[in-house]
Amino acid sequence: MIKNISIENRWIGLLLLFYFFGLLGMALPEYRDFFLPLTPLNLLLTLVVFYKMNNNFSGKFLILSAIIFLISFSVEAVGVATGVLFGNYEYGAPFGFKIFETPLMIGVNWLFLALSTYGIVQYFTKKAILLILIPPLLMTGLDVLVEPIAIKLDFWSWENDIIPIQNYVMWFVTSSVIHSVVYFFKPTINAKISFVILIVQVLFFGVLNFVL
Repeated sequence: MIKNISIENRWIGLLLLFYFFGLLGMALPEYRDFFLPLTPLNLLLTLVVFYKMNNNFSGKFLILSAIIFLISFSVEAVGVATGVLFGNYEYGAPFGFKIFETPLMIGVNWLFLALSTYGIVQYFTKKAILLILIPPLLMTGLDVLVEPIAIKLDFWSWENDIIPIQNYVMWFVTSSVIHSVVYFFKPTINAKISFVILIVQVLFFGVLNFVL
C-alpha cells in the first residue's frame, strides 16, 4: 500500500504528521517545554518540503529565495532594533539562533509563506496586480491569527502586551515589496504544497487560539 503512495504525498504526509504532533505538544502544557525548542526544526522542515515539492533548485529560484530571505530578515532586524517599523517588540527563545537579536528562522518563515501564498494566487490568476496584492493580504491575515499565540508561546513579545496596528500595516507593505520581486522573477510554484502549507498554518494557529 505504501509503495502506491507517491513521493510527493509522502512528503506532504510527513509535514502533516509533524504539524499534528506539534499541535498536540503545544496544546498540552506537560509537553510544551519539549516541543517549543523544536520550532526551528518545524520551520526548516516546512521549507524543505516546499522545495522538494517544487523540484526547483535552479540558480534563478535560489537567487529569488535569497532575496526574499534578506529582505524579510533585514526588515525584521531593523524593526527589532528601532521599534519604528512594526512597533516595539523582541523575540523570545523558541525561534532559536539570533543575529542582531533577530532569529534566522524568521527569514525562513517569511520565505515559505511568501512563496506559498504566491503559489496559491498564481493557481487562480496570472494578473500582476493580483499576484502582488492578494498574497500580502493572505500573509497579513495569517499574522492576525498568529500574533496572540506567538505571544503566549514566547515566540515574540510586544511592549505593554499591545499589538500595534502598524505591525499589520508593515506586514502588508513588506509582503507587497517581496511579492513584487517574486512577480519579477515569475516562478512557477506548485499549488498543491502551497495550499497545504497555508492550510496547516491556519489550522495550527487557529486551534491553538481556542485551546490556549
